[in-house]
Amino acid sequence: MRKYTHLSQEERILIGHYQEKGMSGSQIGRLLGRHKTTVSRELKRNSNQVSYNPQTALNRYLVRRKRPCLLDRDQDLRRYVVERLQEGFSPELIALRLKKMGDIEKLRPINHESIYQWLYRPAQKREKLYRLLAQSHATRGRRKRVHRSTIPNRTSVHERPLIATQRQEVGHWEADLMAFQGNRQHMLVIHERHTRYTASFRLKSKRAEETLSLLLAFFKRLPNHLRRSVTFDNGSEFTLHSTLQKELRMKTYFCDVYASWQKGGIENMNGRLRRDLPRKTDLLAMQDEDFEQILLTHNLMPRKVLQAKSPIEALANHLGKCIFFSFNHGVALHR
Repeated sequence: MRKYTHLSQEERILIGHYQEKGMSGSQIGRLLGRHKTTVSRELKRNSNQVSYNPQTALNRYLVRRKRPCLLDRDQDLRRYVVERLQEGFSPELIALRLKKMGDIEKLRPINHESIYQWLYRPAQKREKLYRLLAQSHATRGRRKRVHRSTIPNRTSVHERPLIATQRQEVGHWEADLMAFQGNRQHMLVIHERHTRYTASFRLKSKRAEETLSLLLAFFKRLPNHLRRSVTFDNGSEFTLHSTLQKELRMKTYFCDVYASWQKGGIENMNGRLRRDLPRKTDLLAMQDEDFEQILLTHNLMPRKVLQAKSPIEALANHLGKCIFFSFNHGVALHR
């Protein structure tokens, strides 16, 4: 996608020439290689009452460039914006609030993009006001992310059967790693897509051999119909996935680069686990009983998507057992 640039004076001359010929904004845009809205905005902003004059349009453009922006001209509005940013408001929320309740606040509305542009002007950057934003990035725009996959024989998640993608069949899993202690400790999380049952193991290291060993140990204990496939992200810890195919005949799939939402079940589960296991948790110092209790609690939690059943109850049903946990009596009832 080409980066936007301001119109040049040569382009303004051509706009004036084509307009005199009676061309529309769309036609002019195609001839200039510009979007039609760029042309229509130029004509609307810089035309005289009678016609469009390229030199007059340039003068008006230069005057606007030198004119202070709204936040520099309106001190009350500037104070309001900065105070709201300090309270955790986003520019979008500030703009929406002023649009809906500007009369009550006795302030004129402002577009959220104008707030962003103001925050990244030289004067505001020197004051580091960008730190009031949620991401606190010193520069605007998307950062270019380069991915060099070292995973051999990877199959795209787009080739996963529809029955697995739509969670209509048990036995399709997702796997991911959770990091702790400044990325020095890791935990392997394995999540079943249909029943939402989750298993988790503390890793001694992030090496692919360690990860594969735990995956094999877990899946070998399951019957064949409960180990149909597993979906990974592109982490190097899953490089040895082909062993699962060879030894267990499990299909392995990989998400697109930087598309974690394609394994949304385990991403949701990771968020739930973070409530009890924040990033600062020392996994190595945690007792086995405490670690297992946290996982058991989440697997016993009834889920709306499972019609108020818990993941353990749902998985037991697929193993031919009917289990019901009574939270009222605090005991497990087996039928």
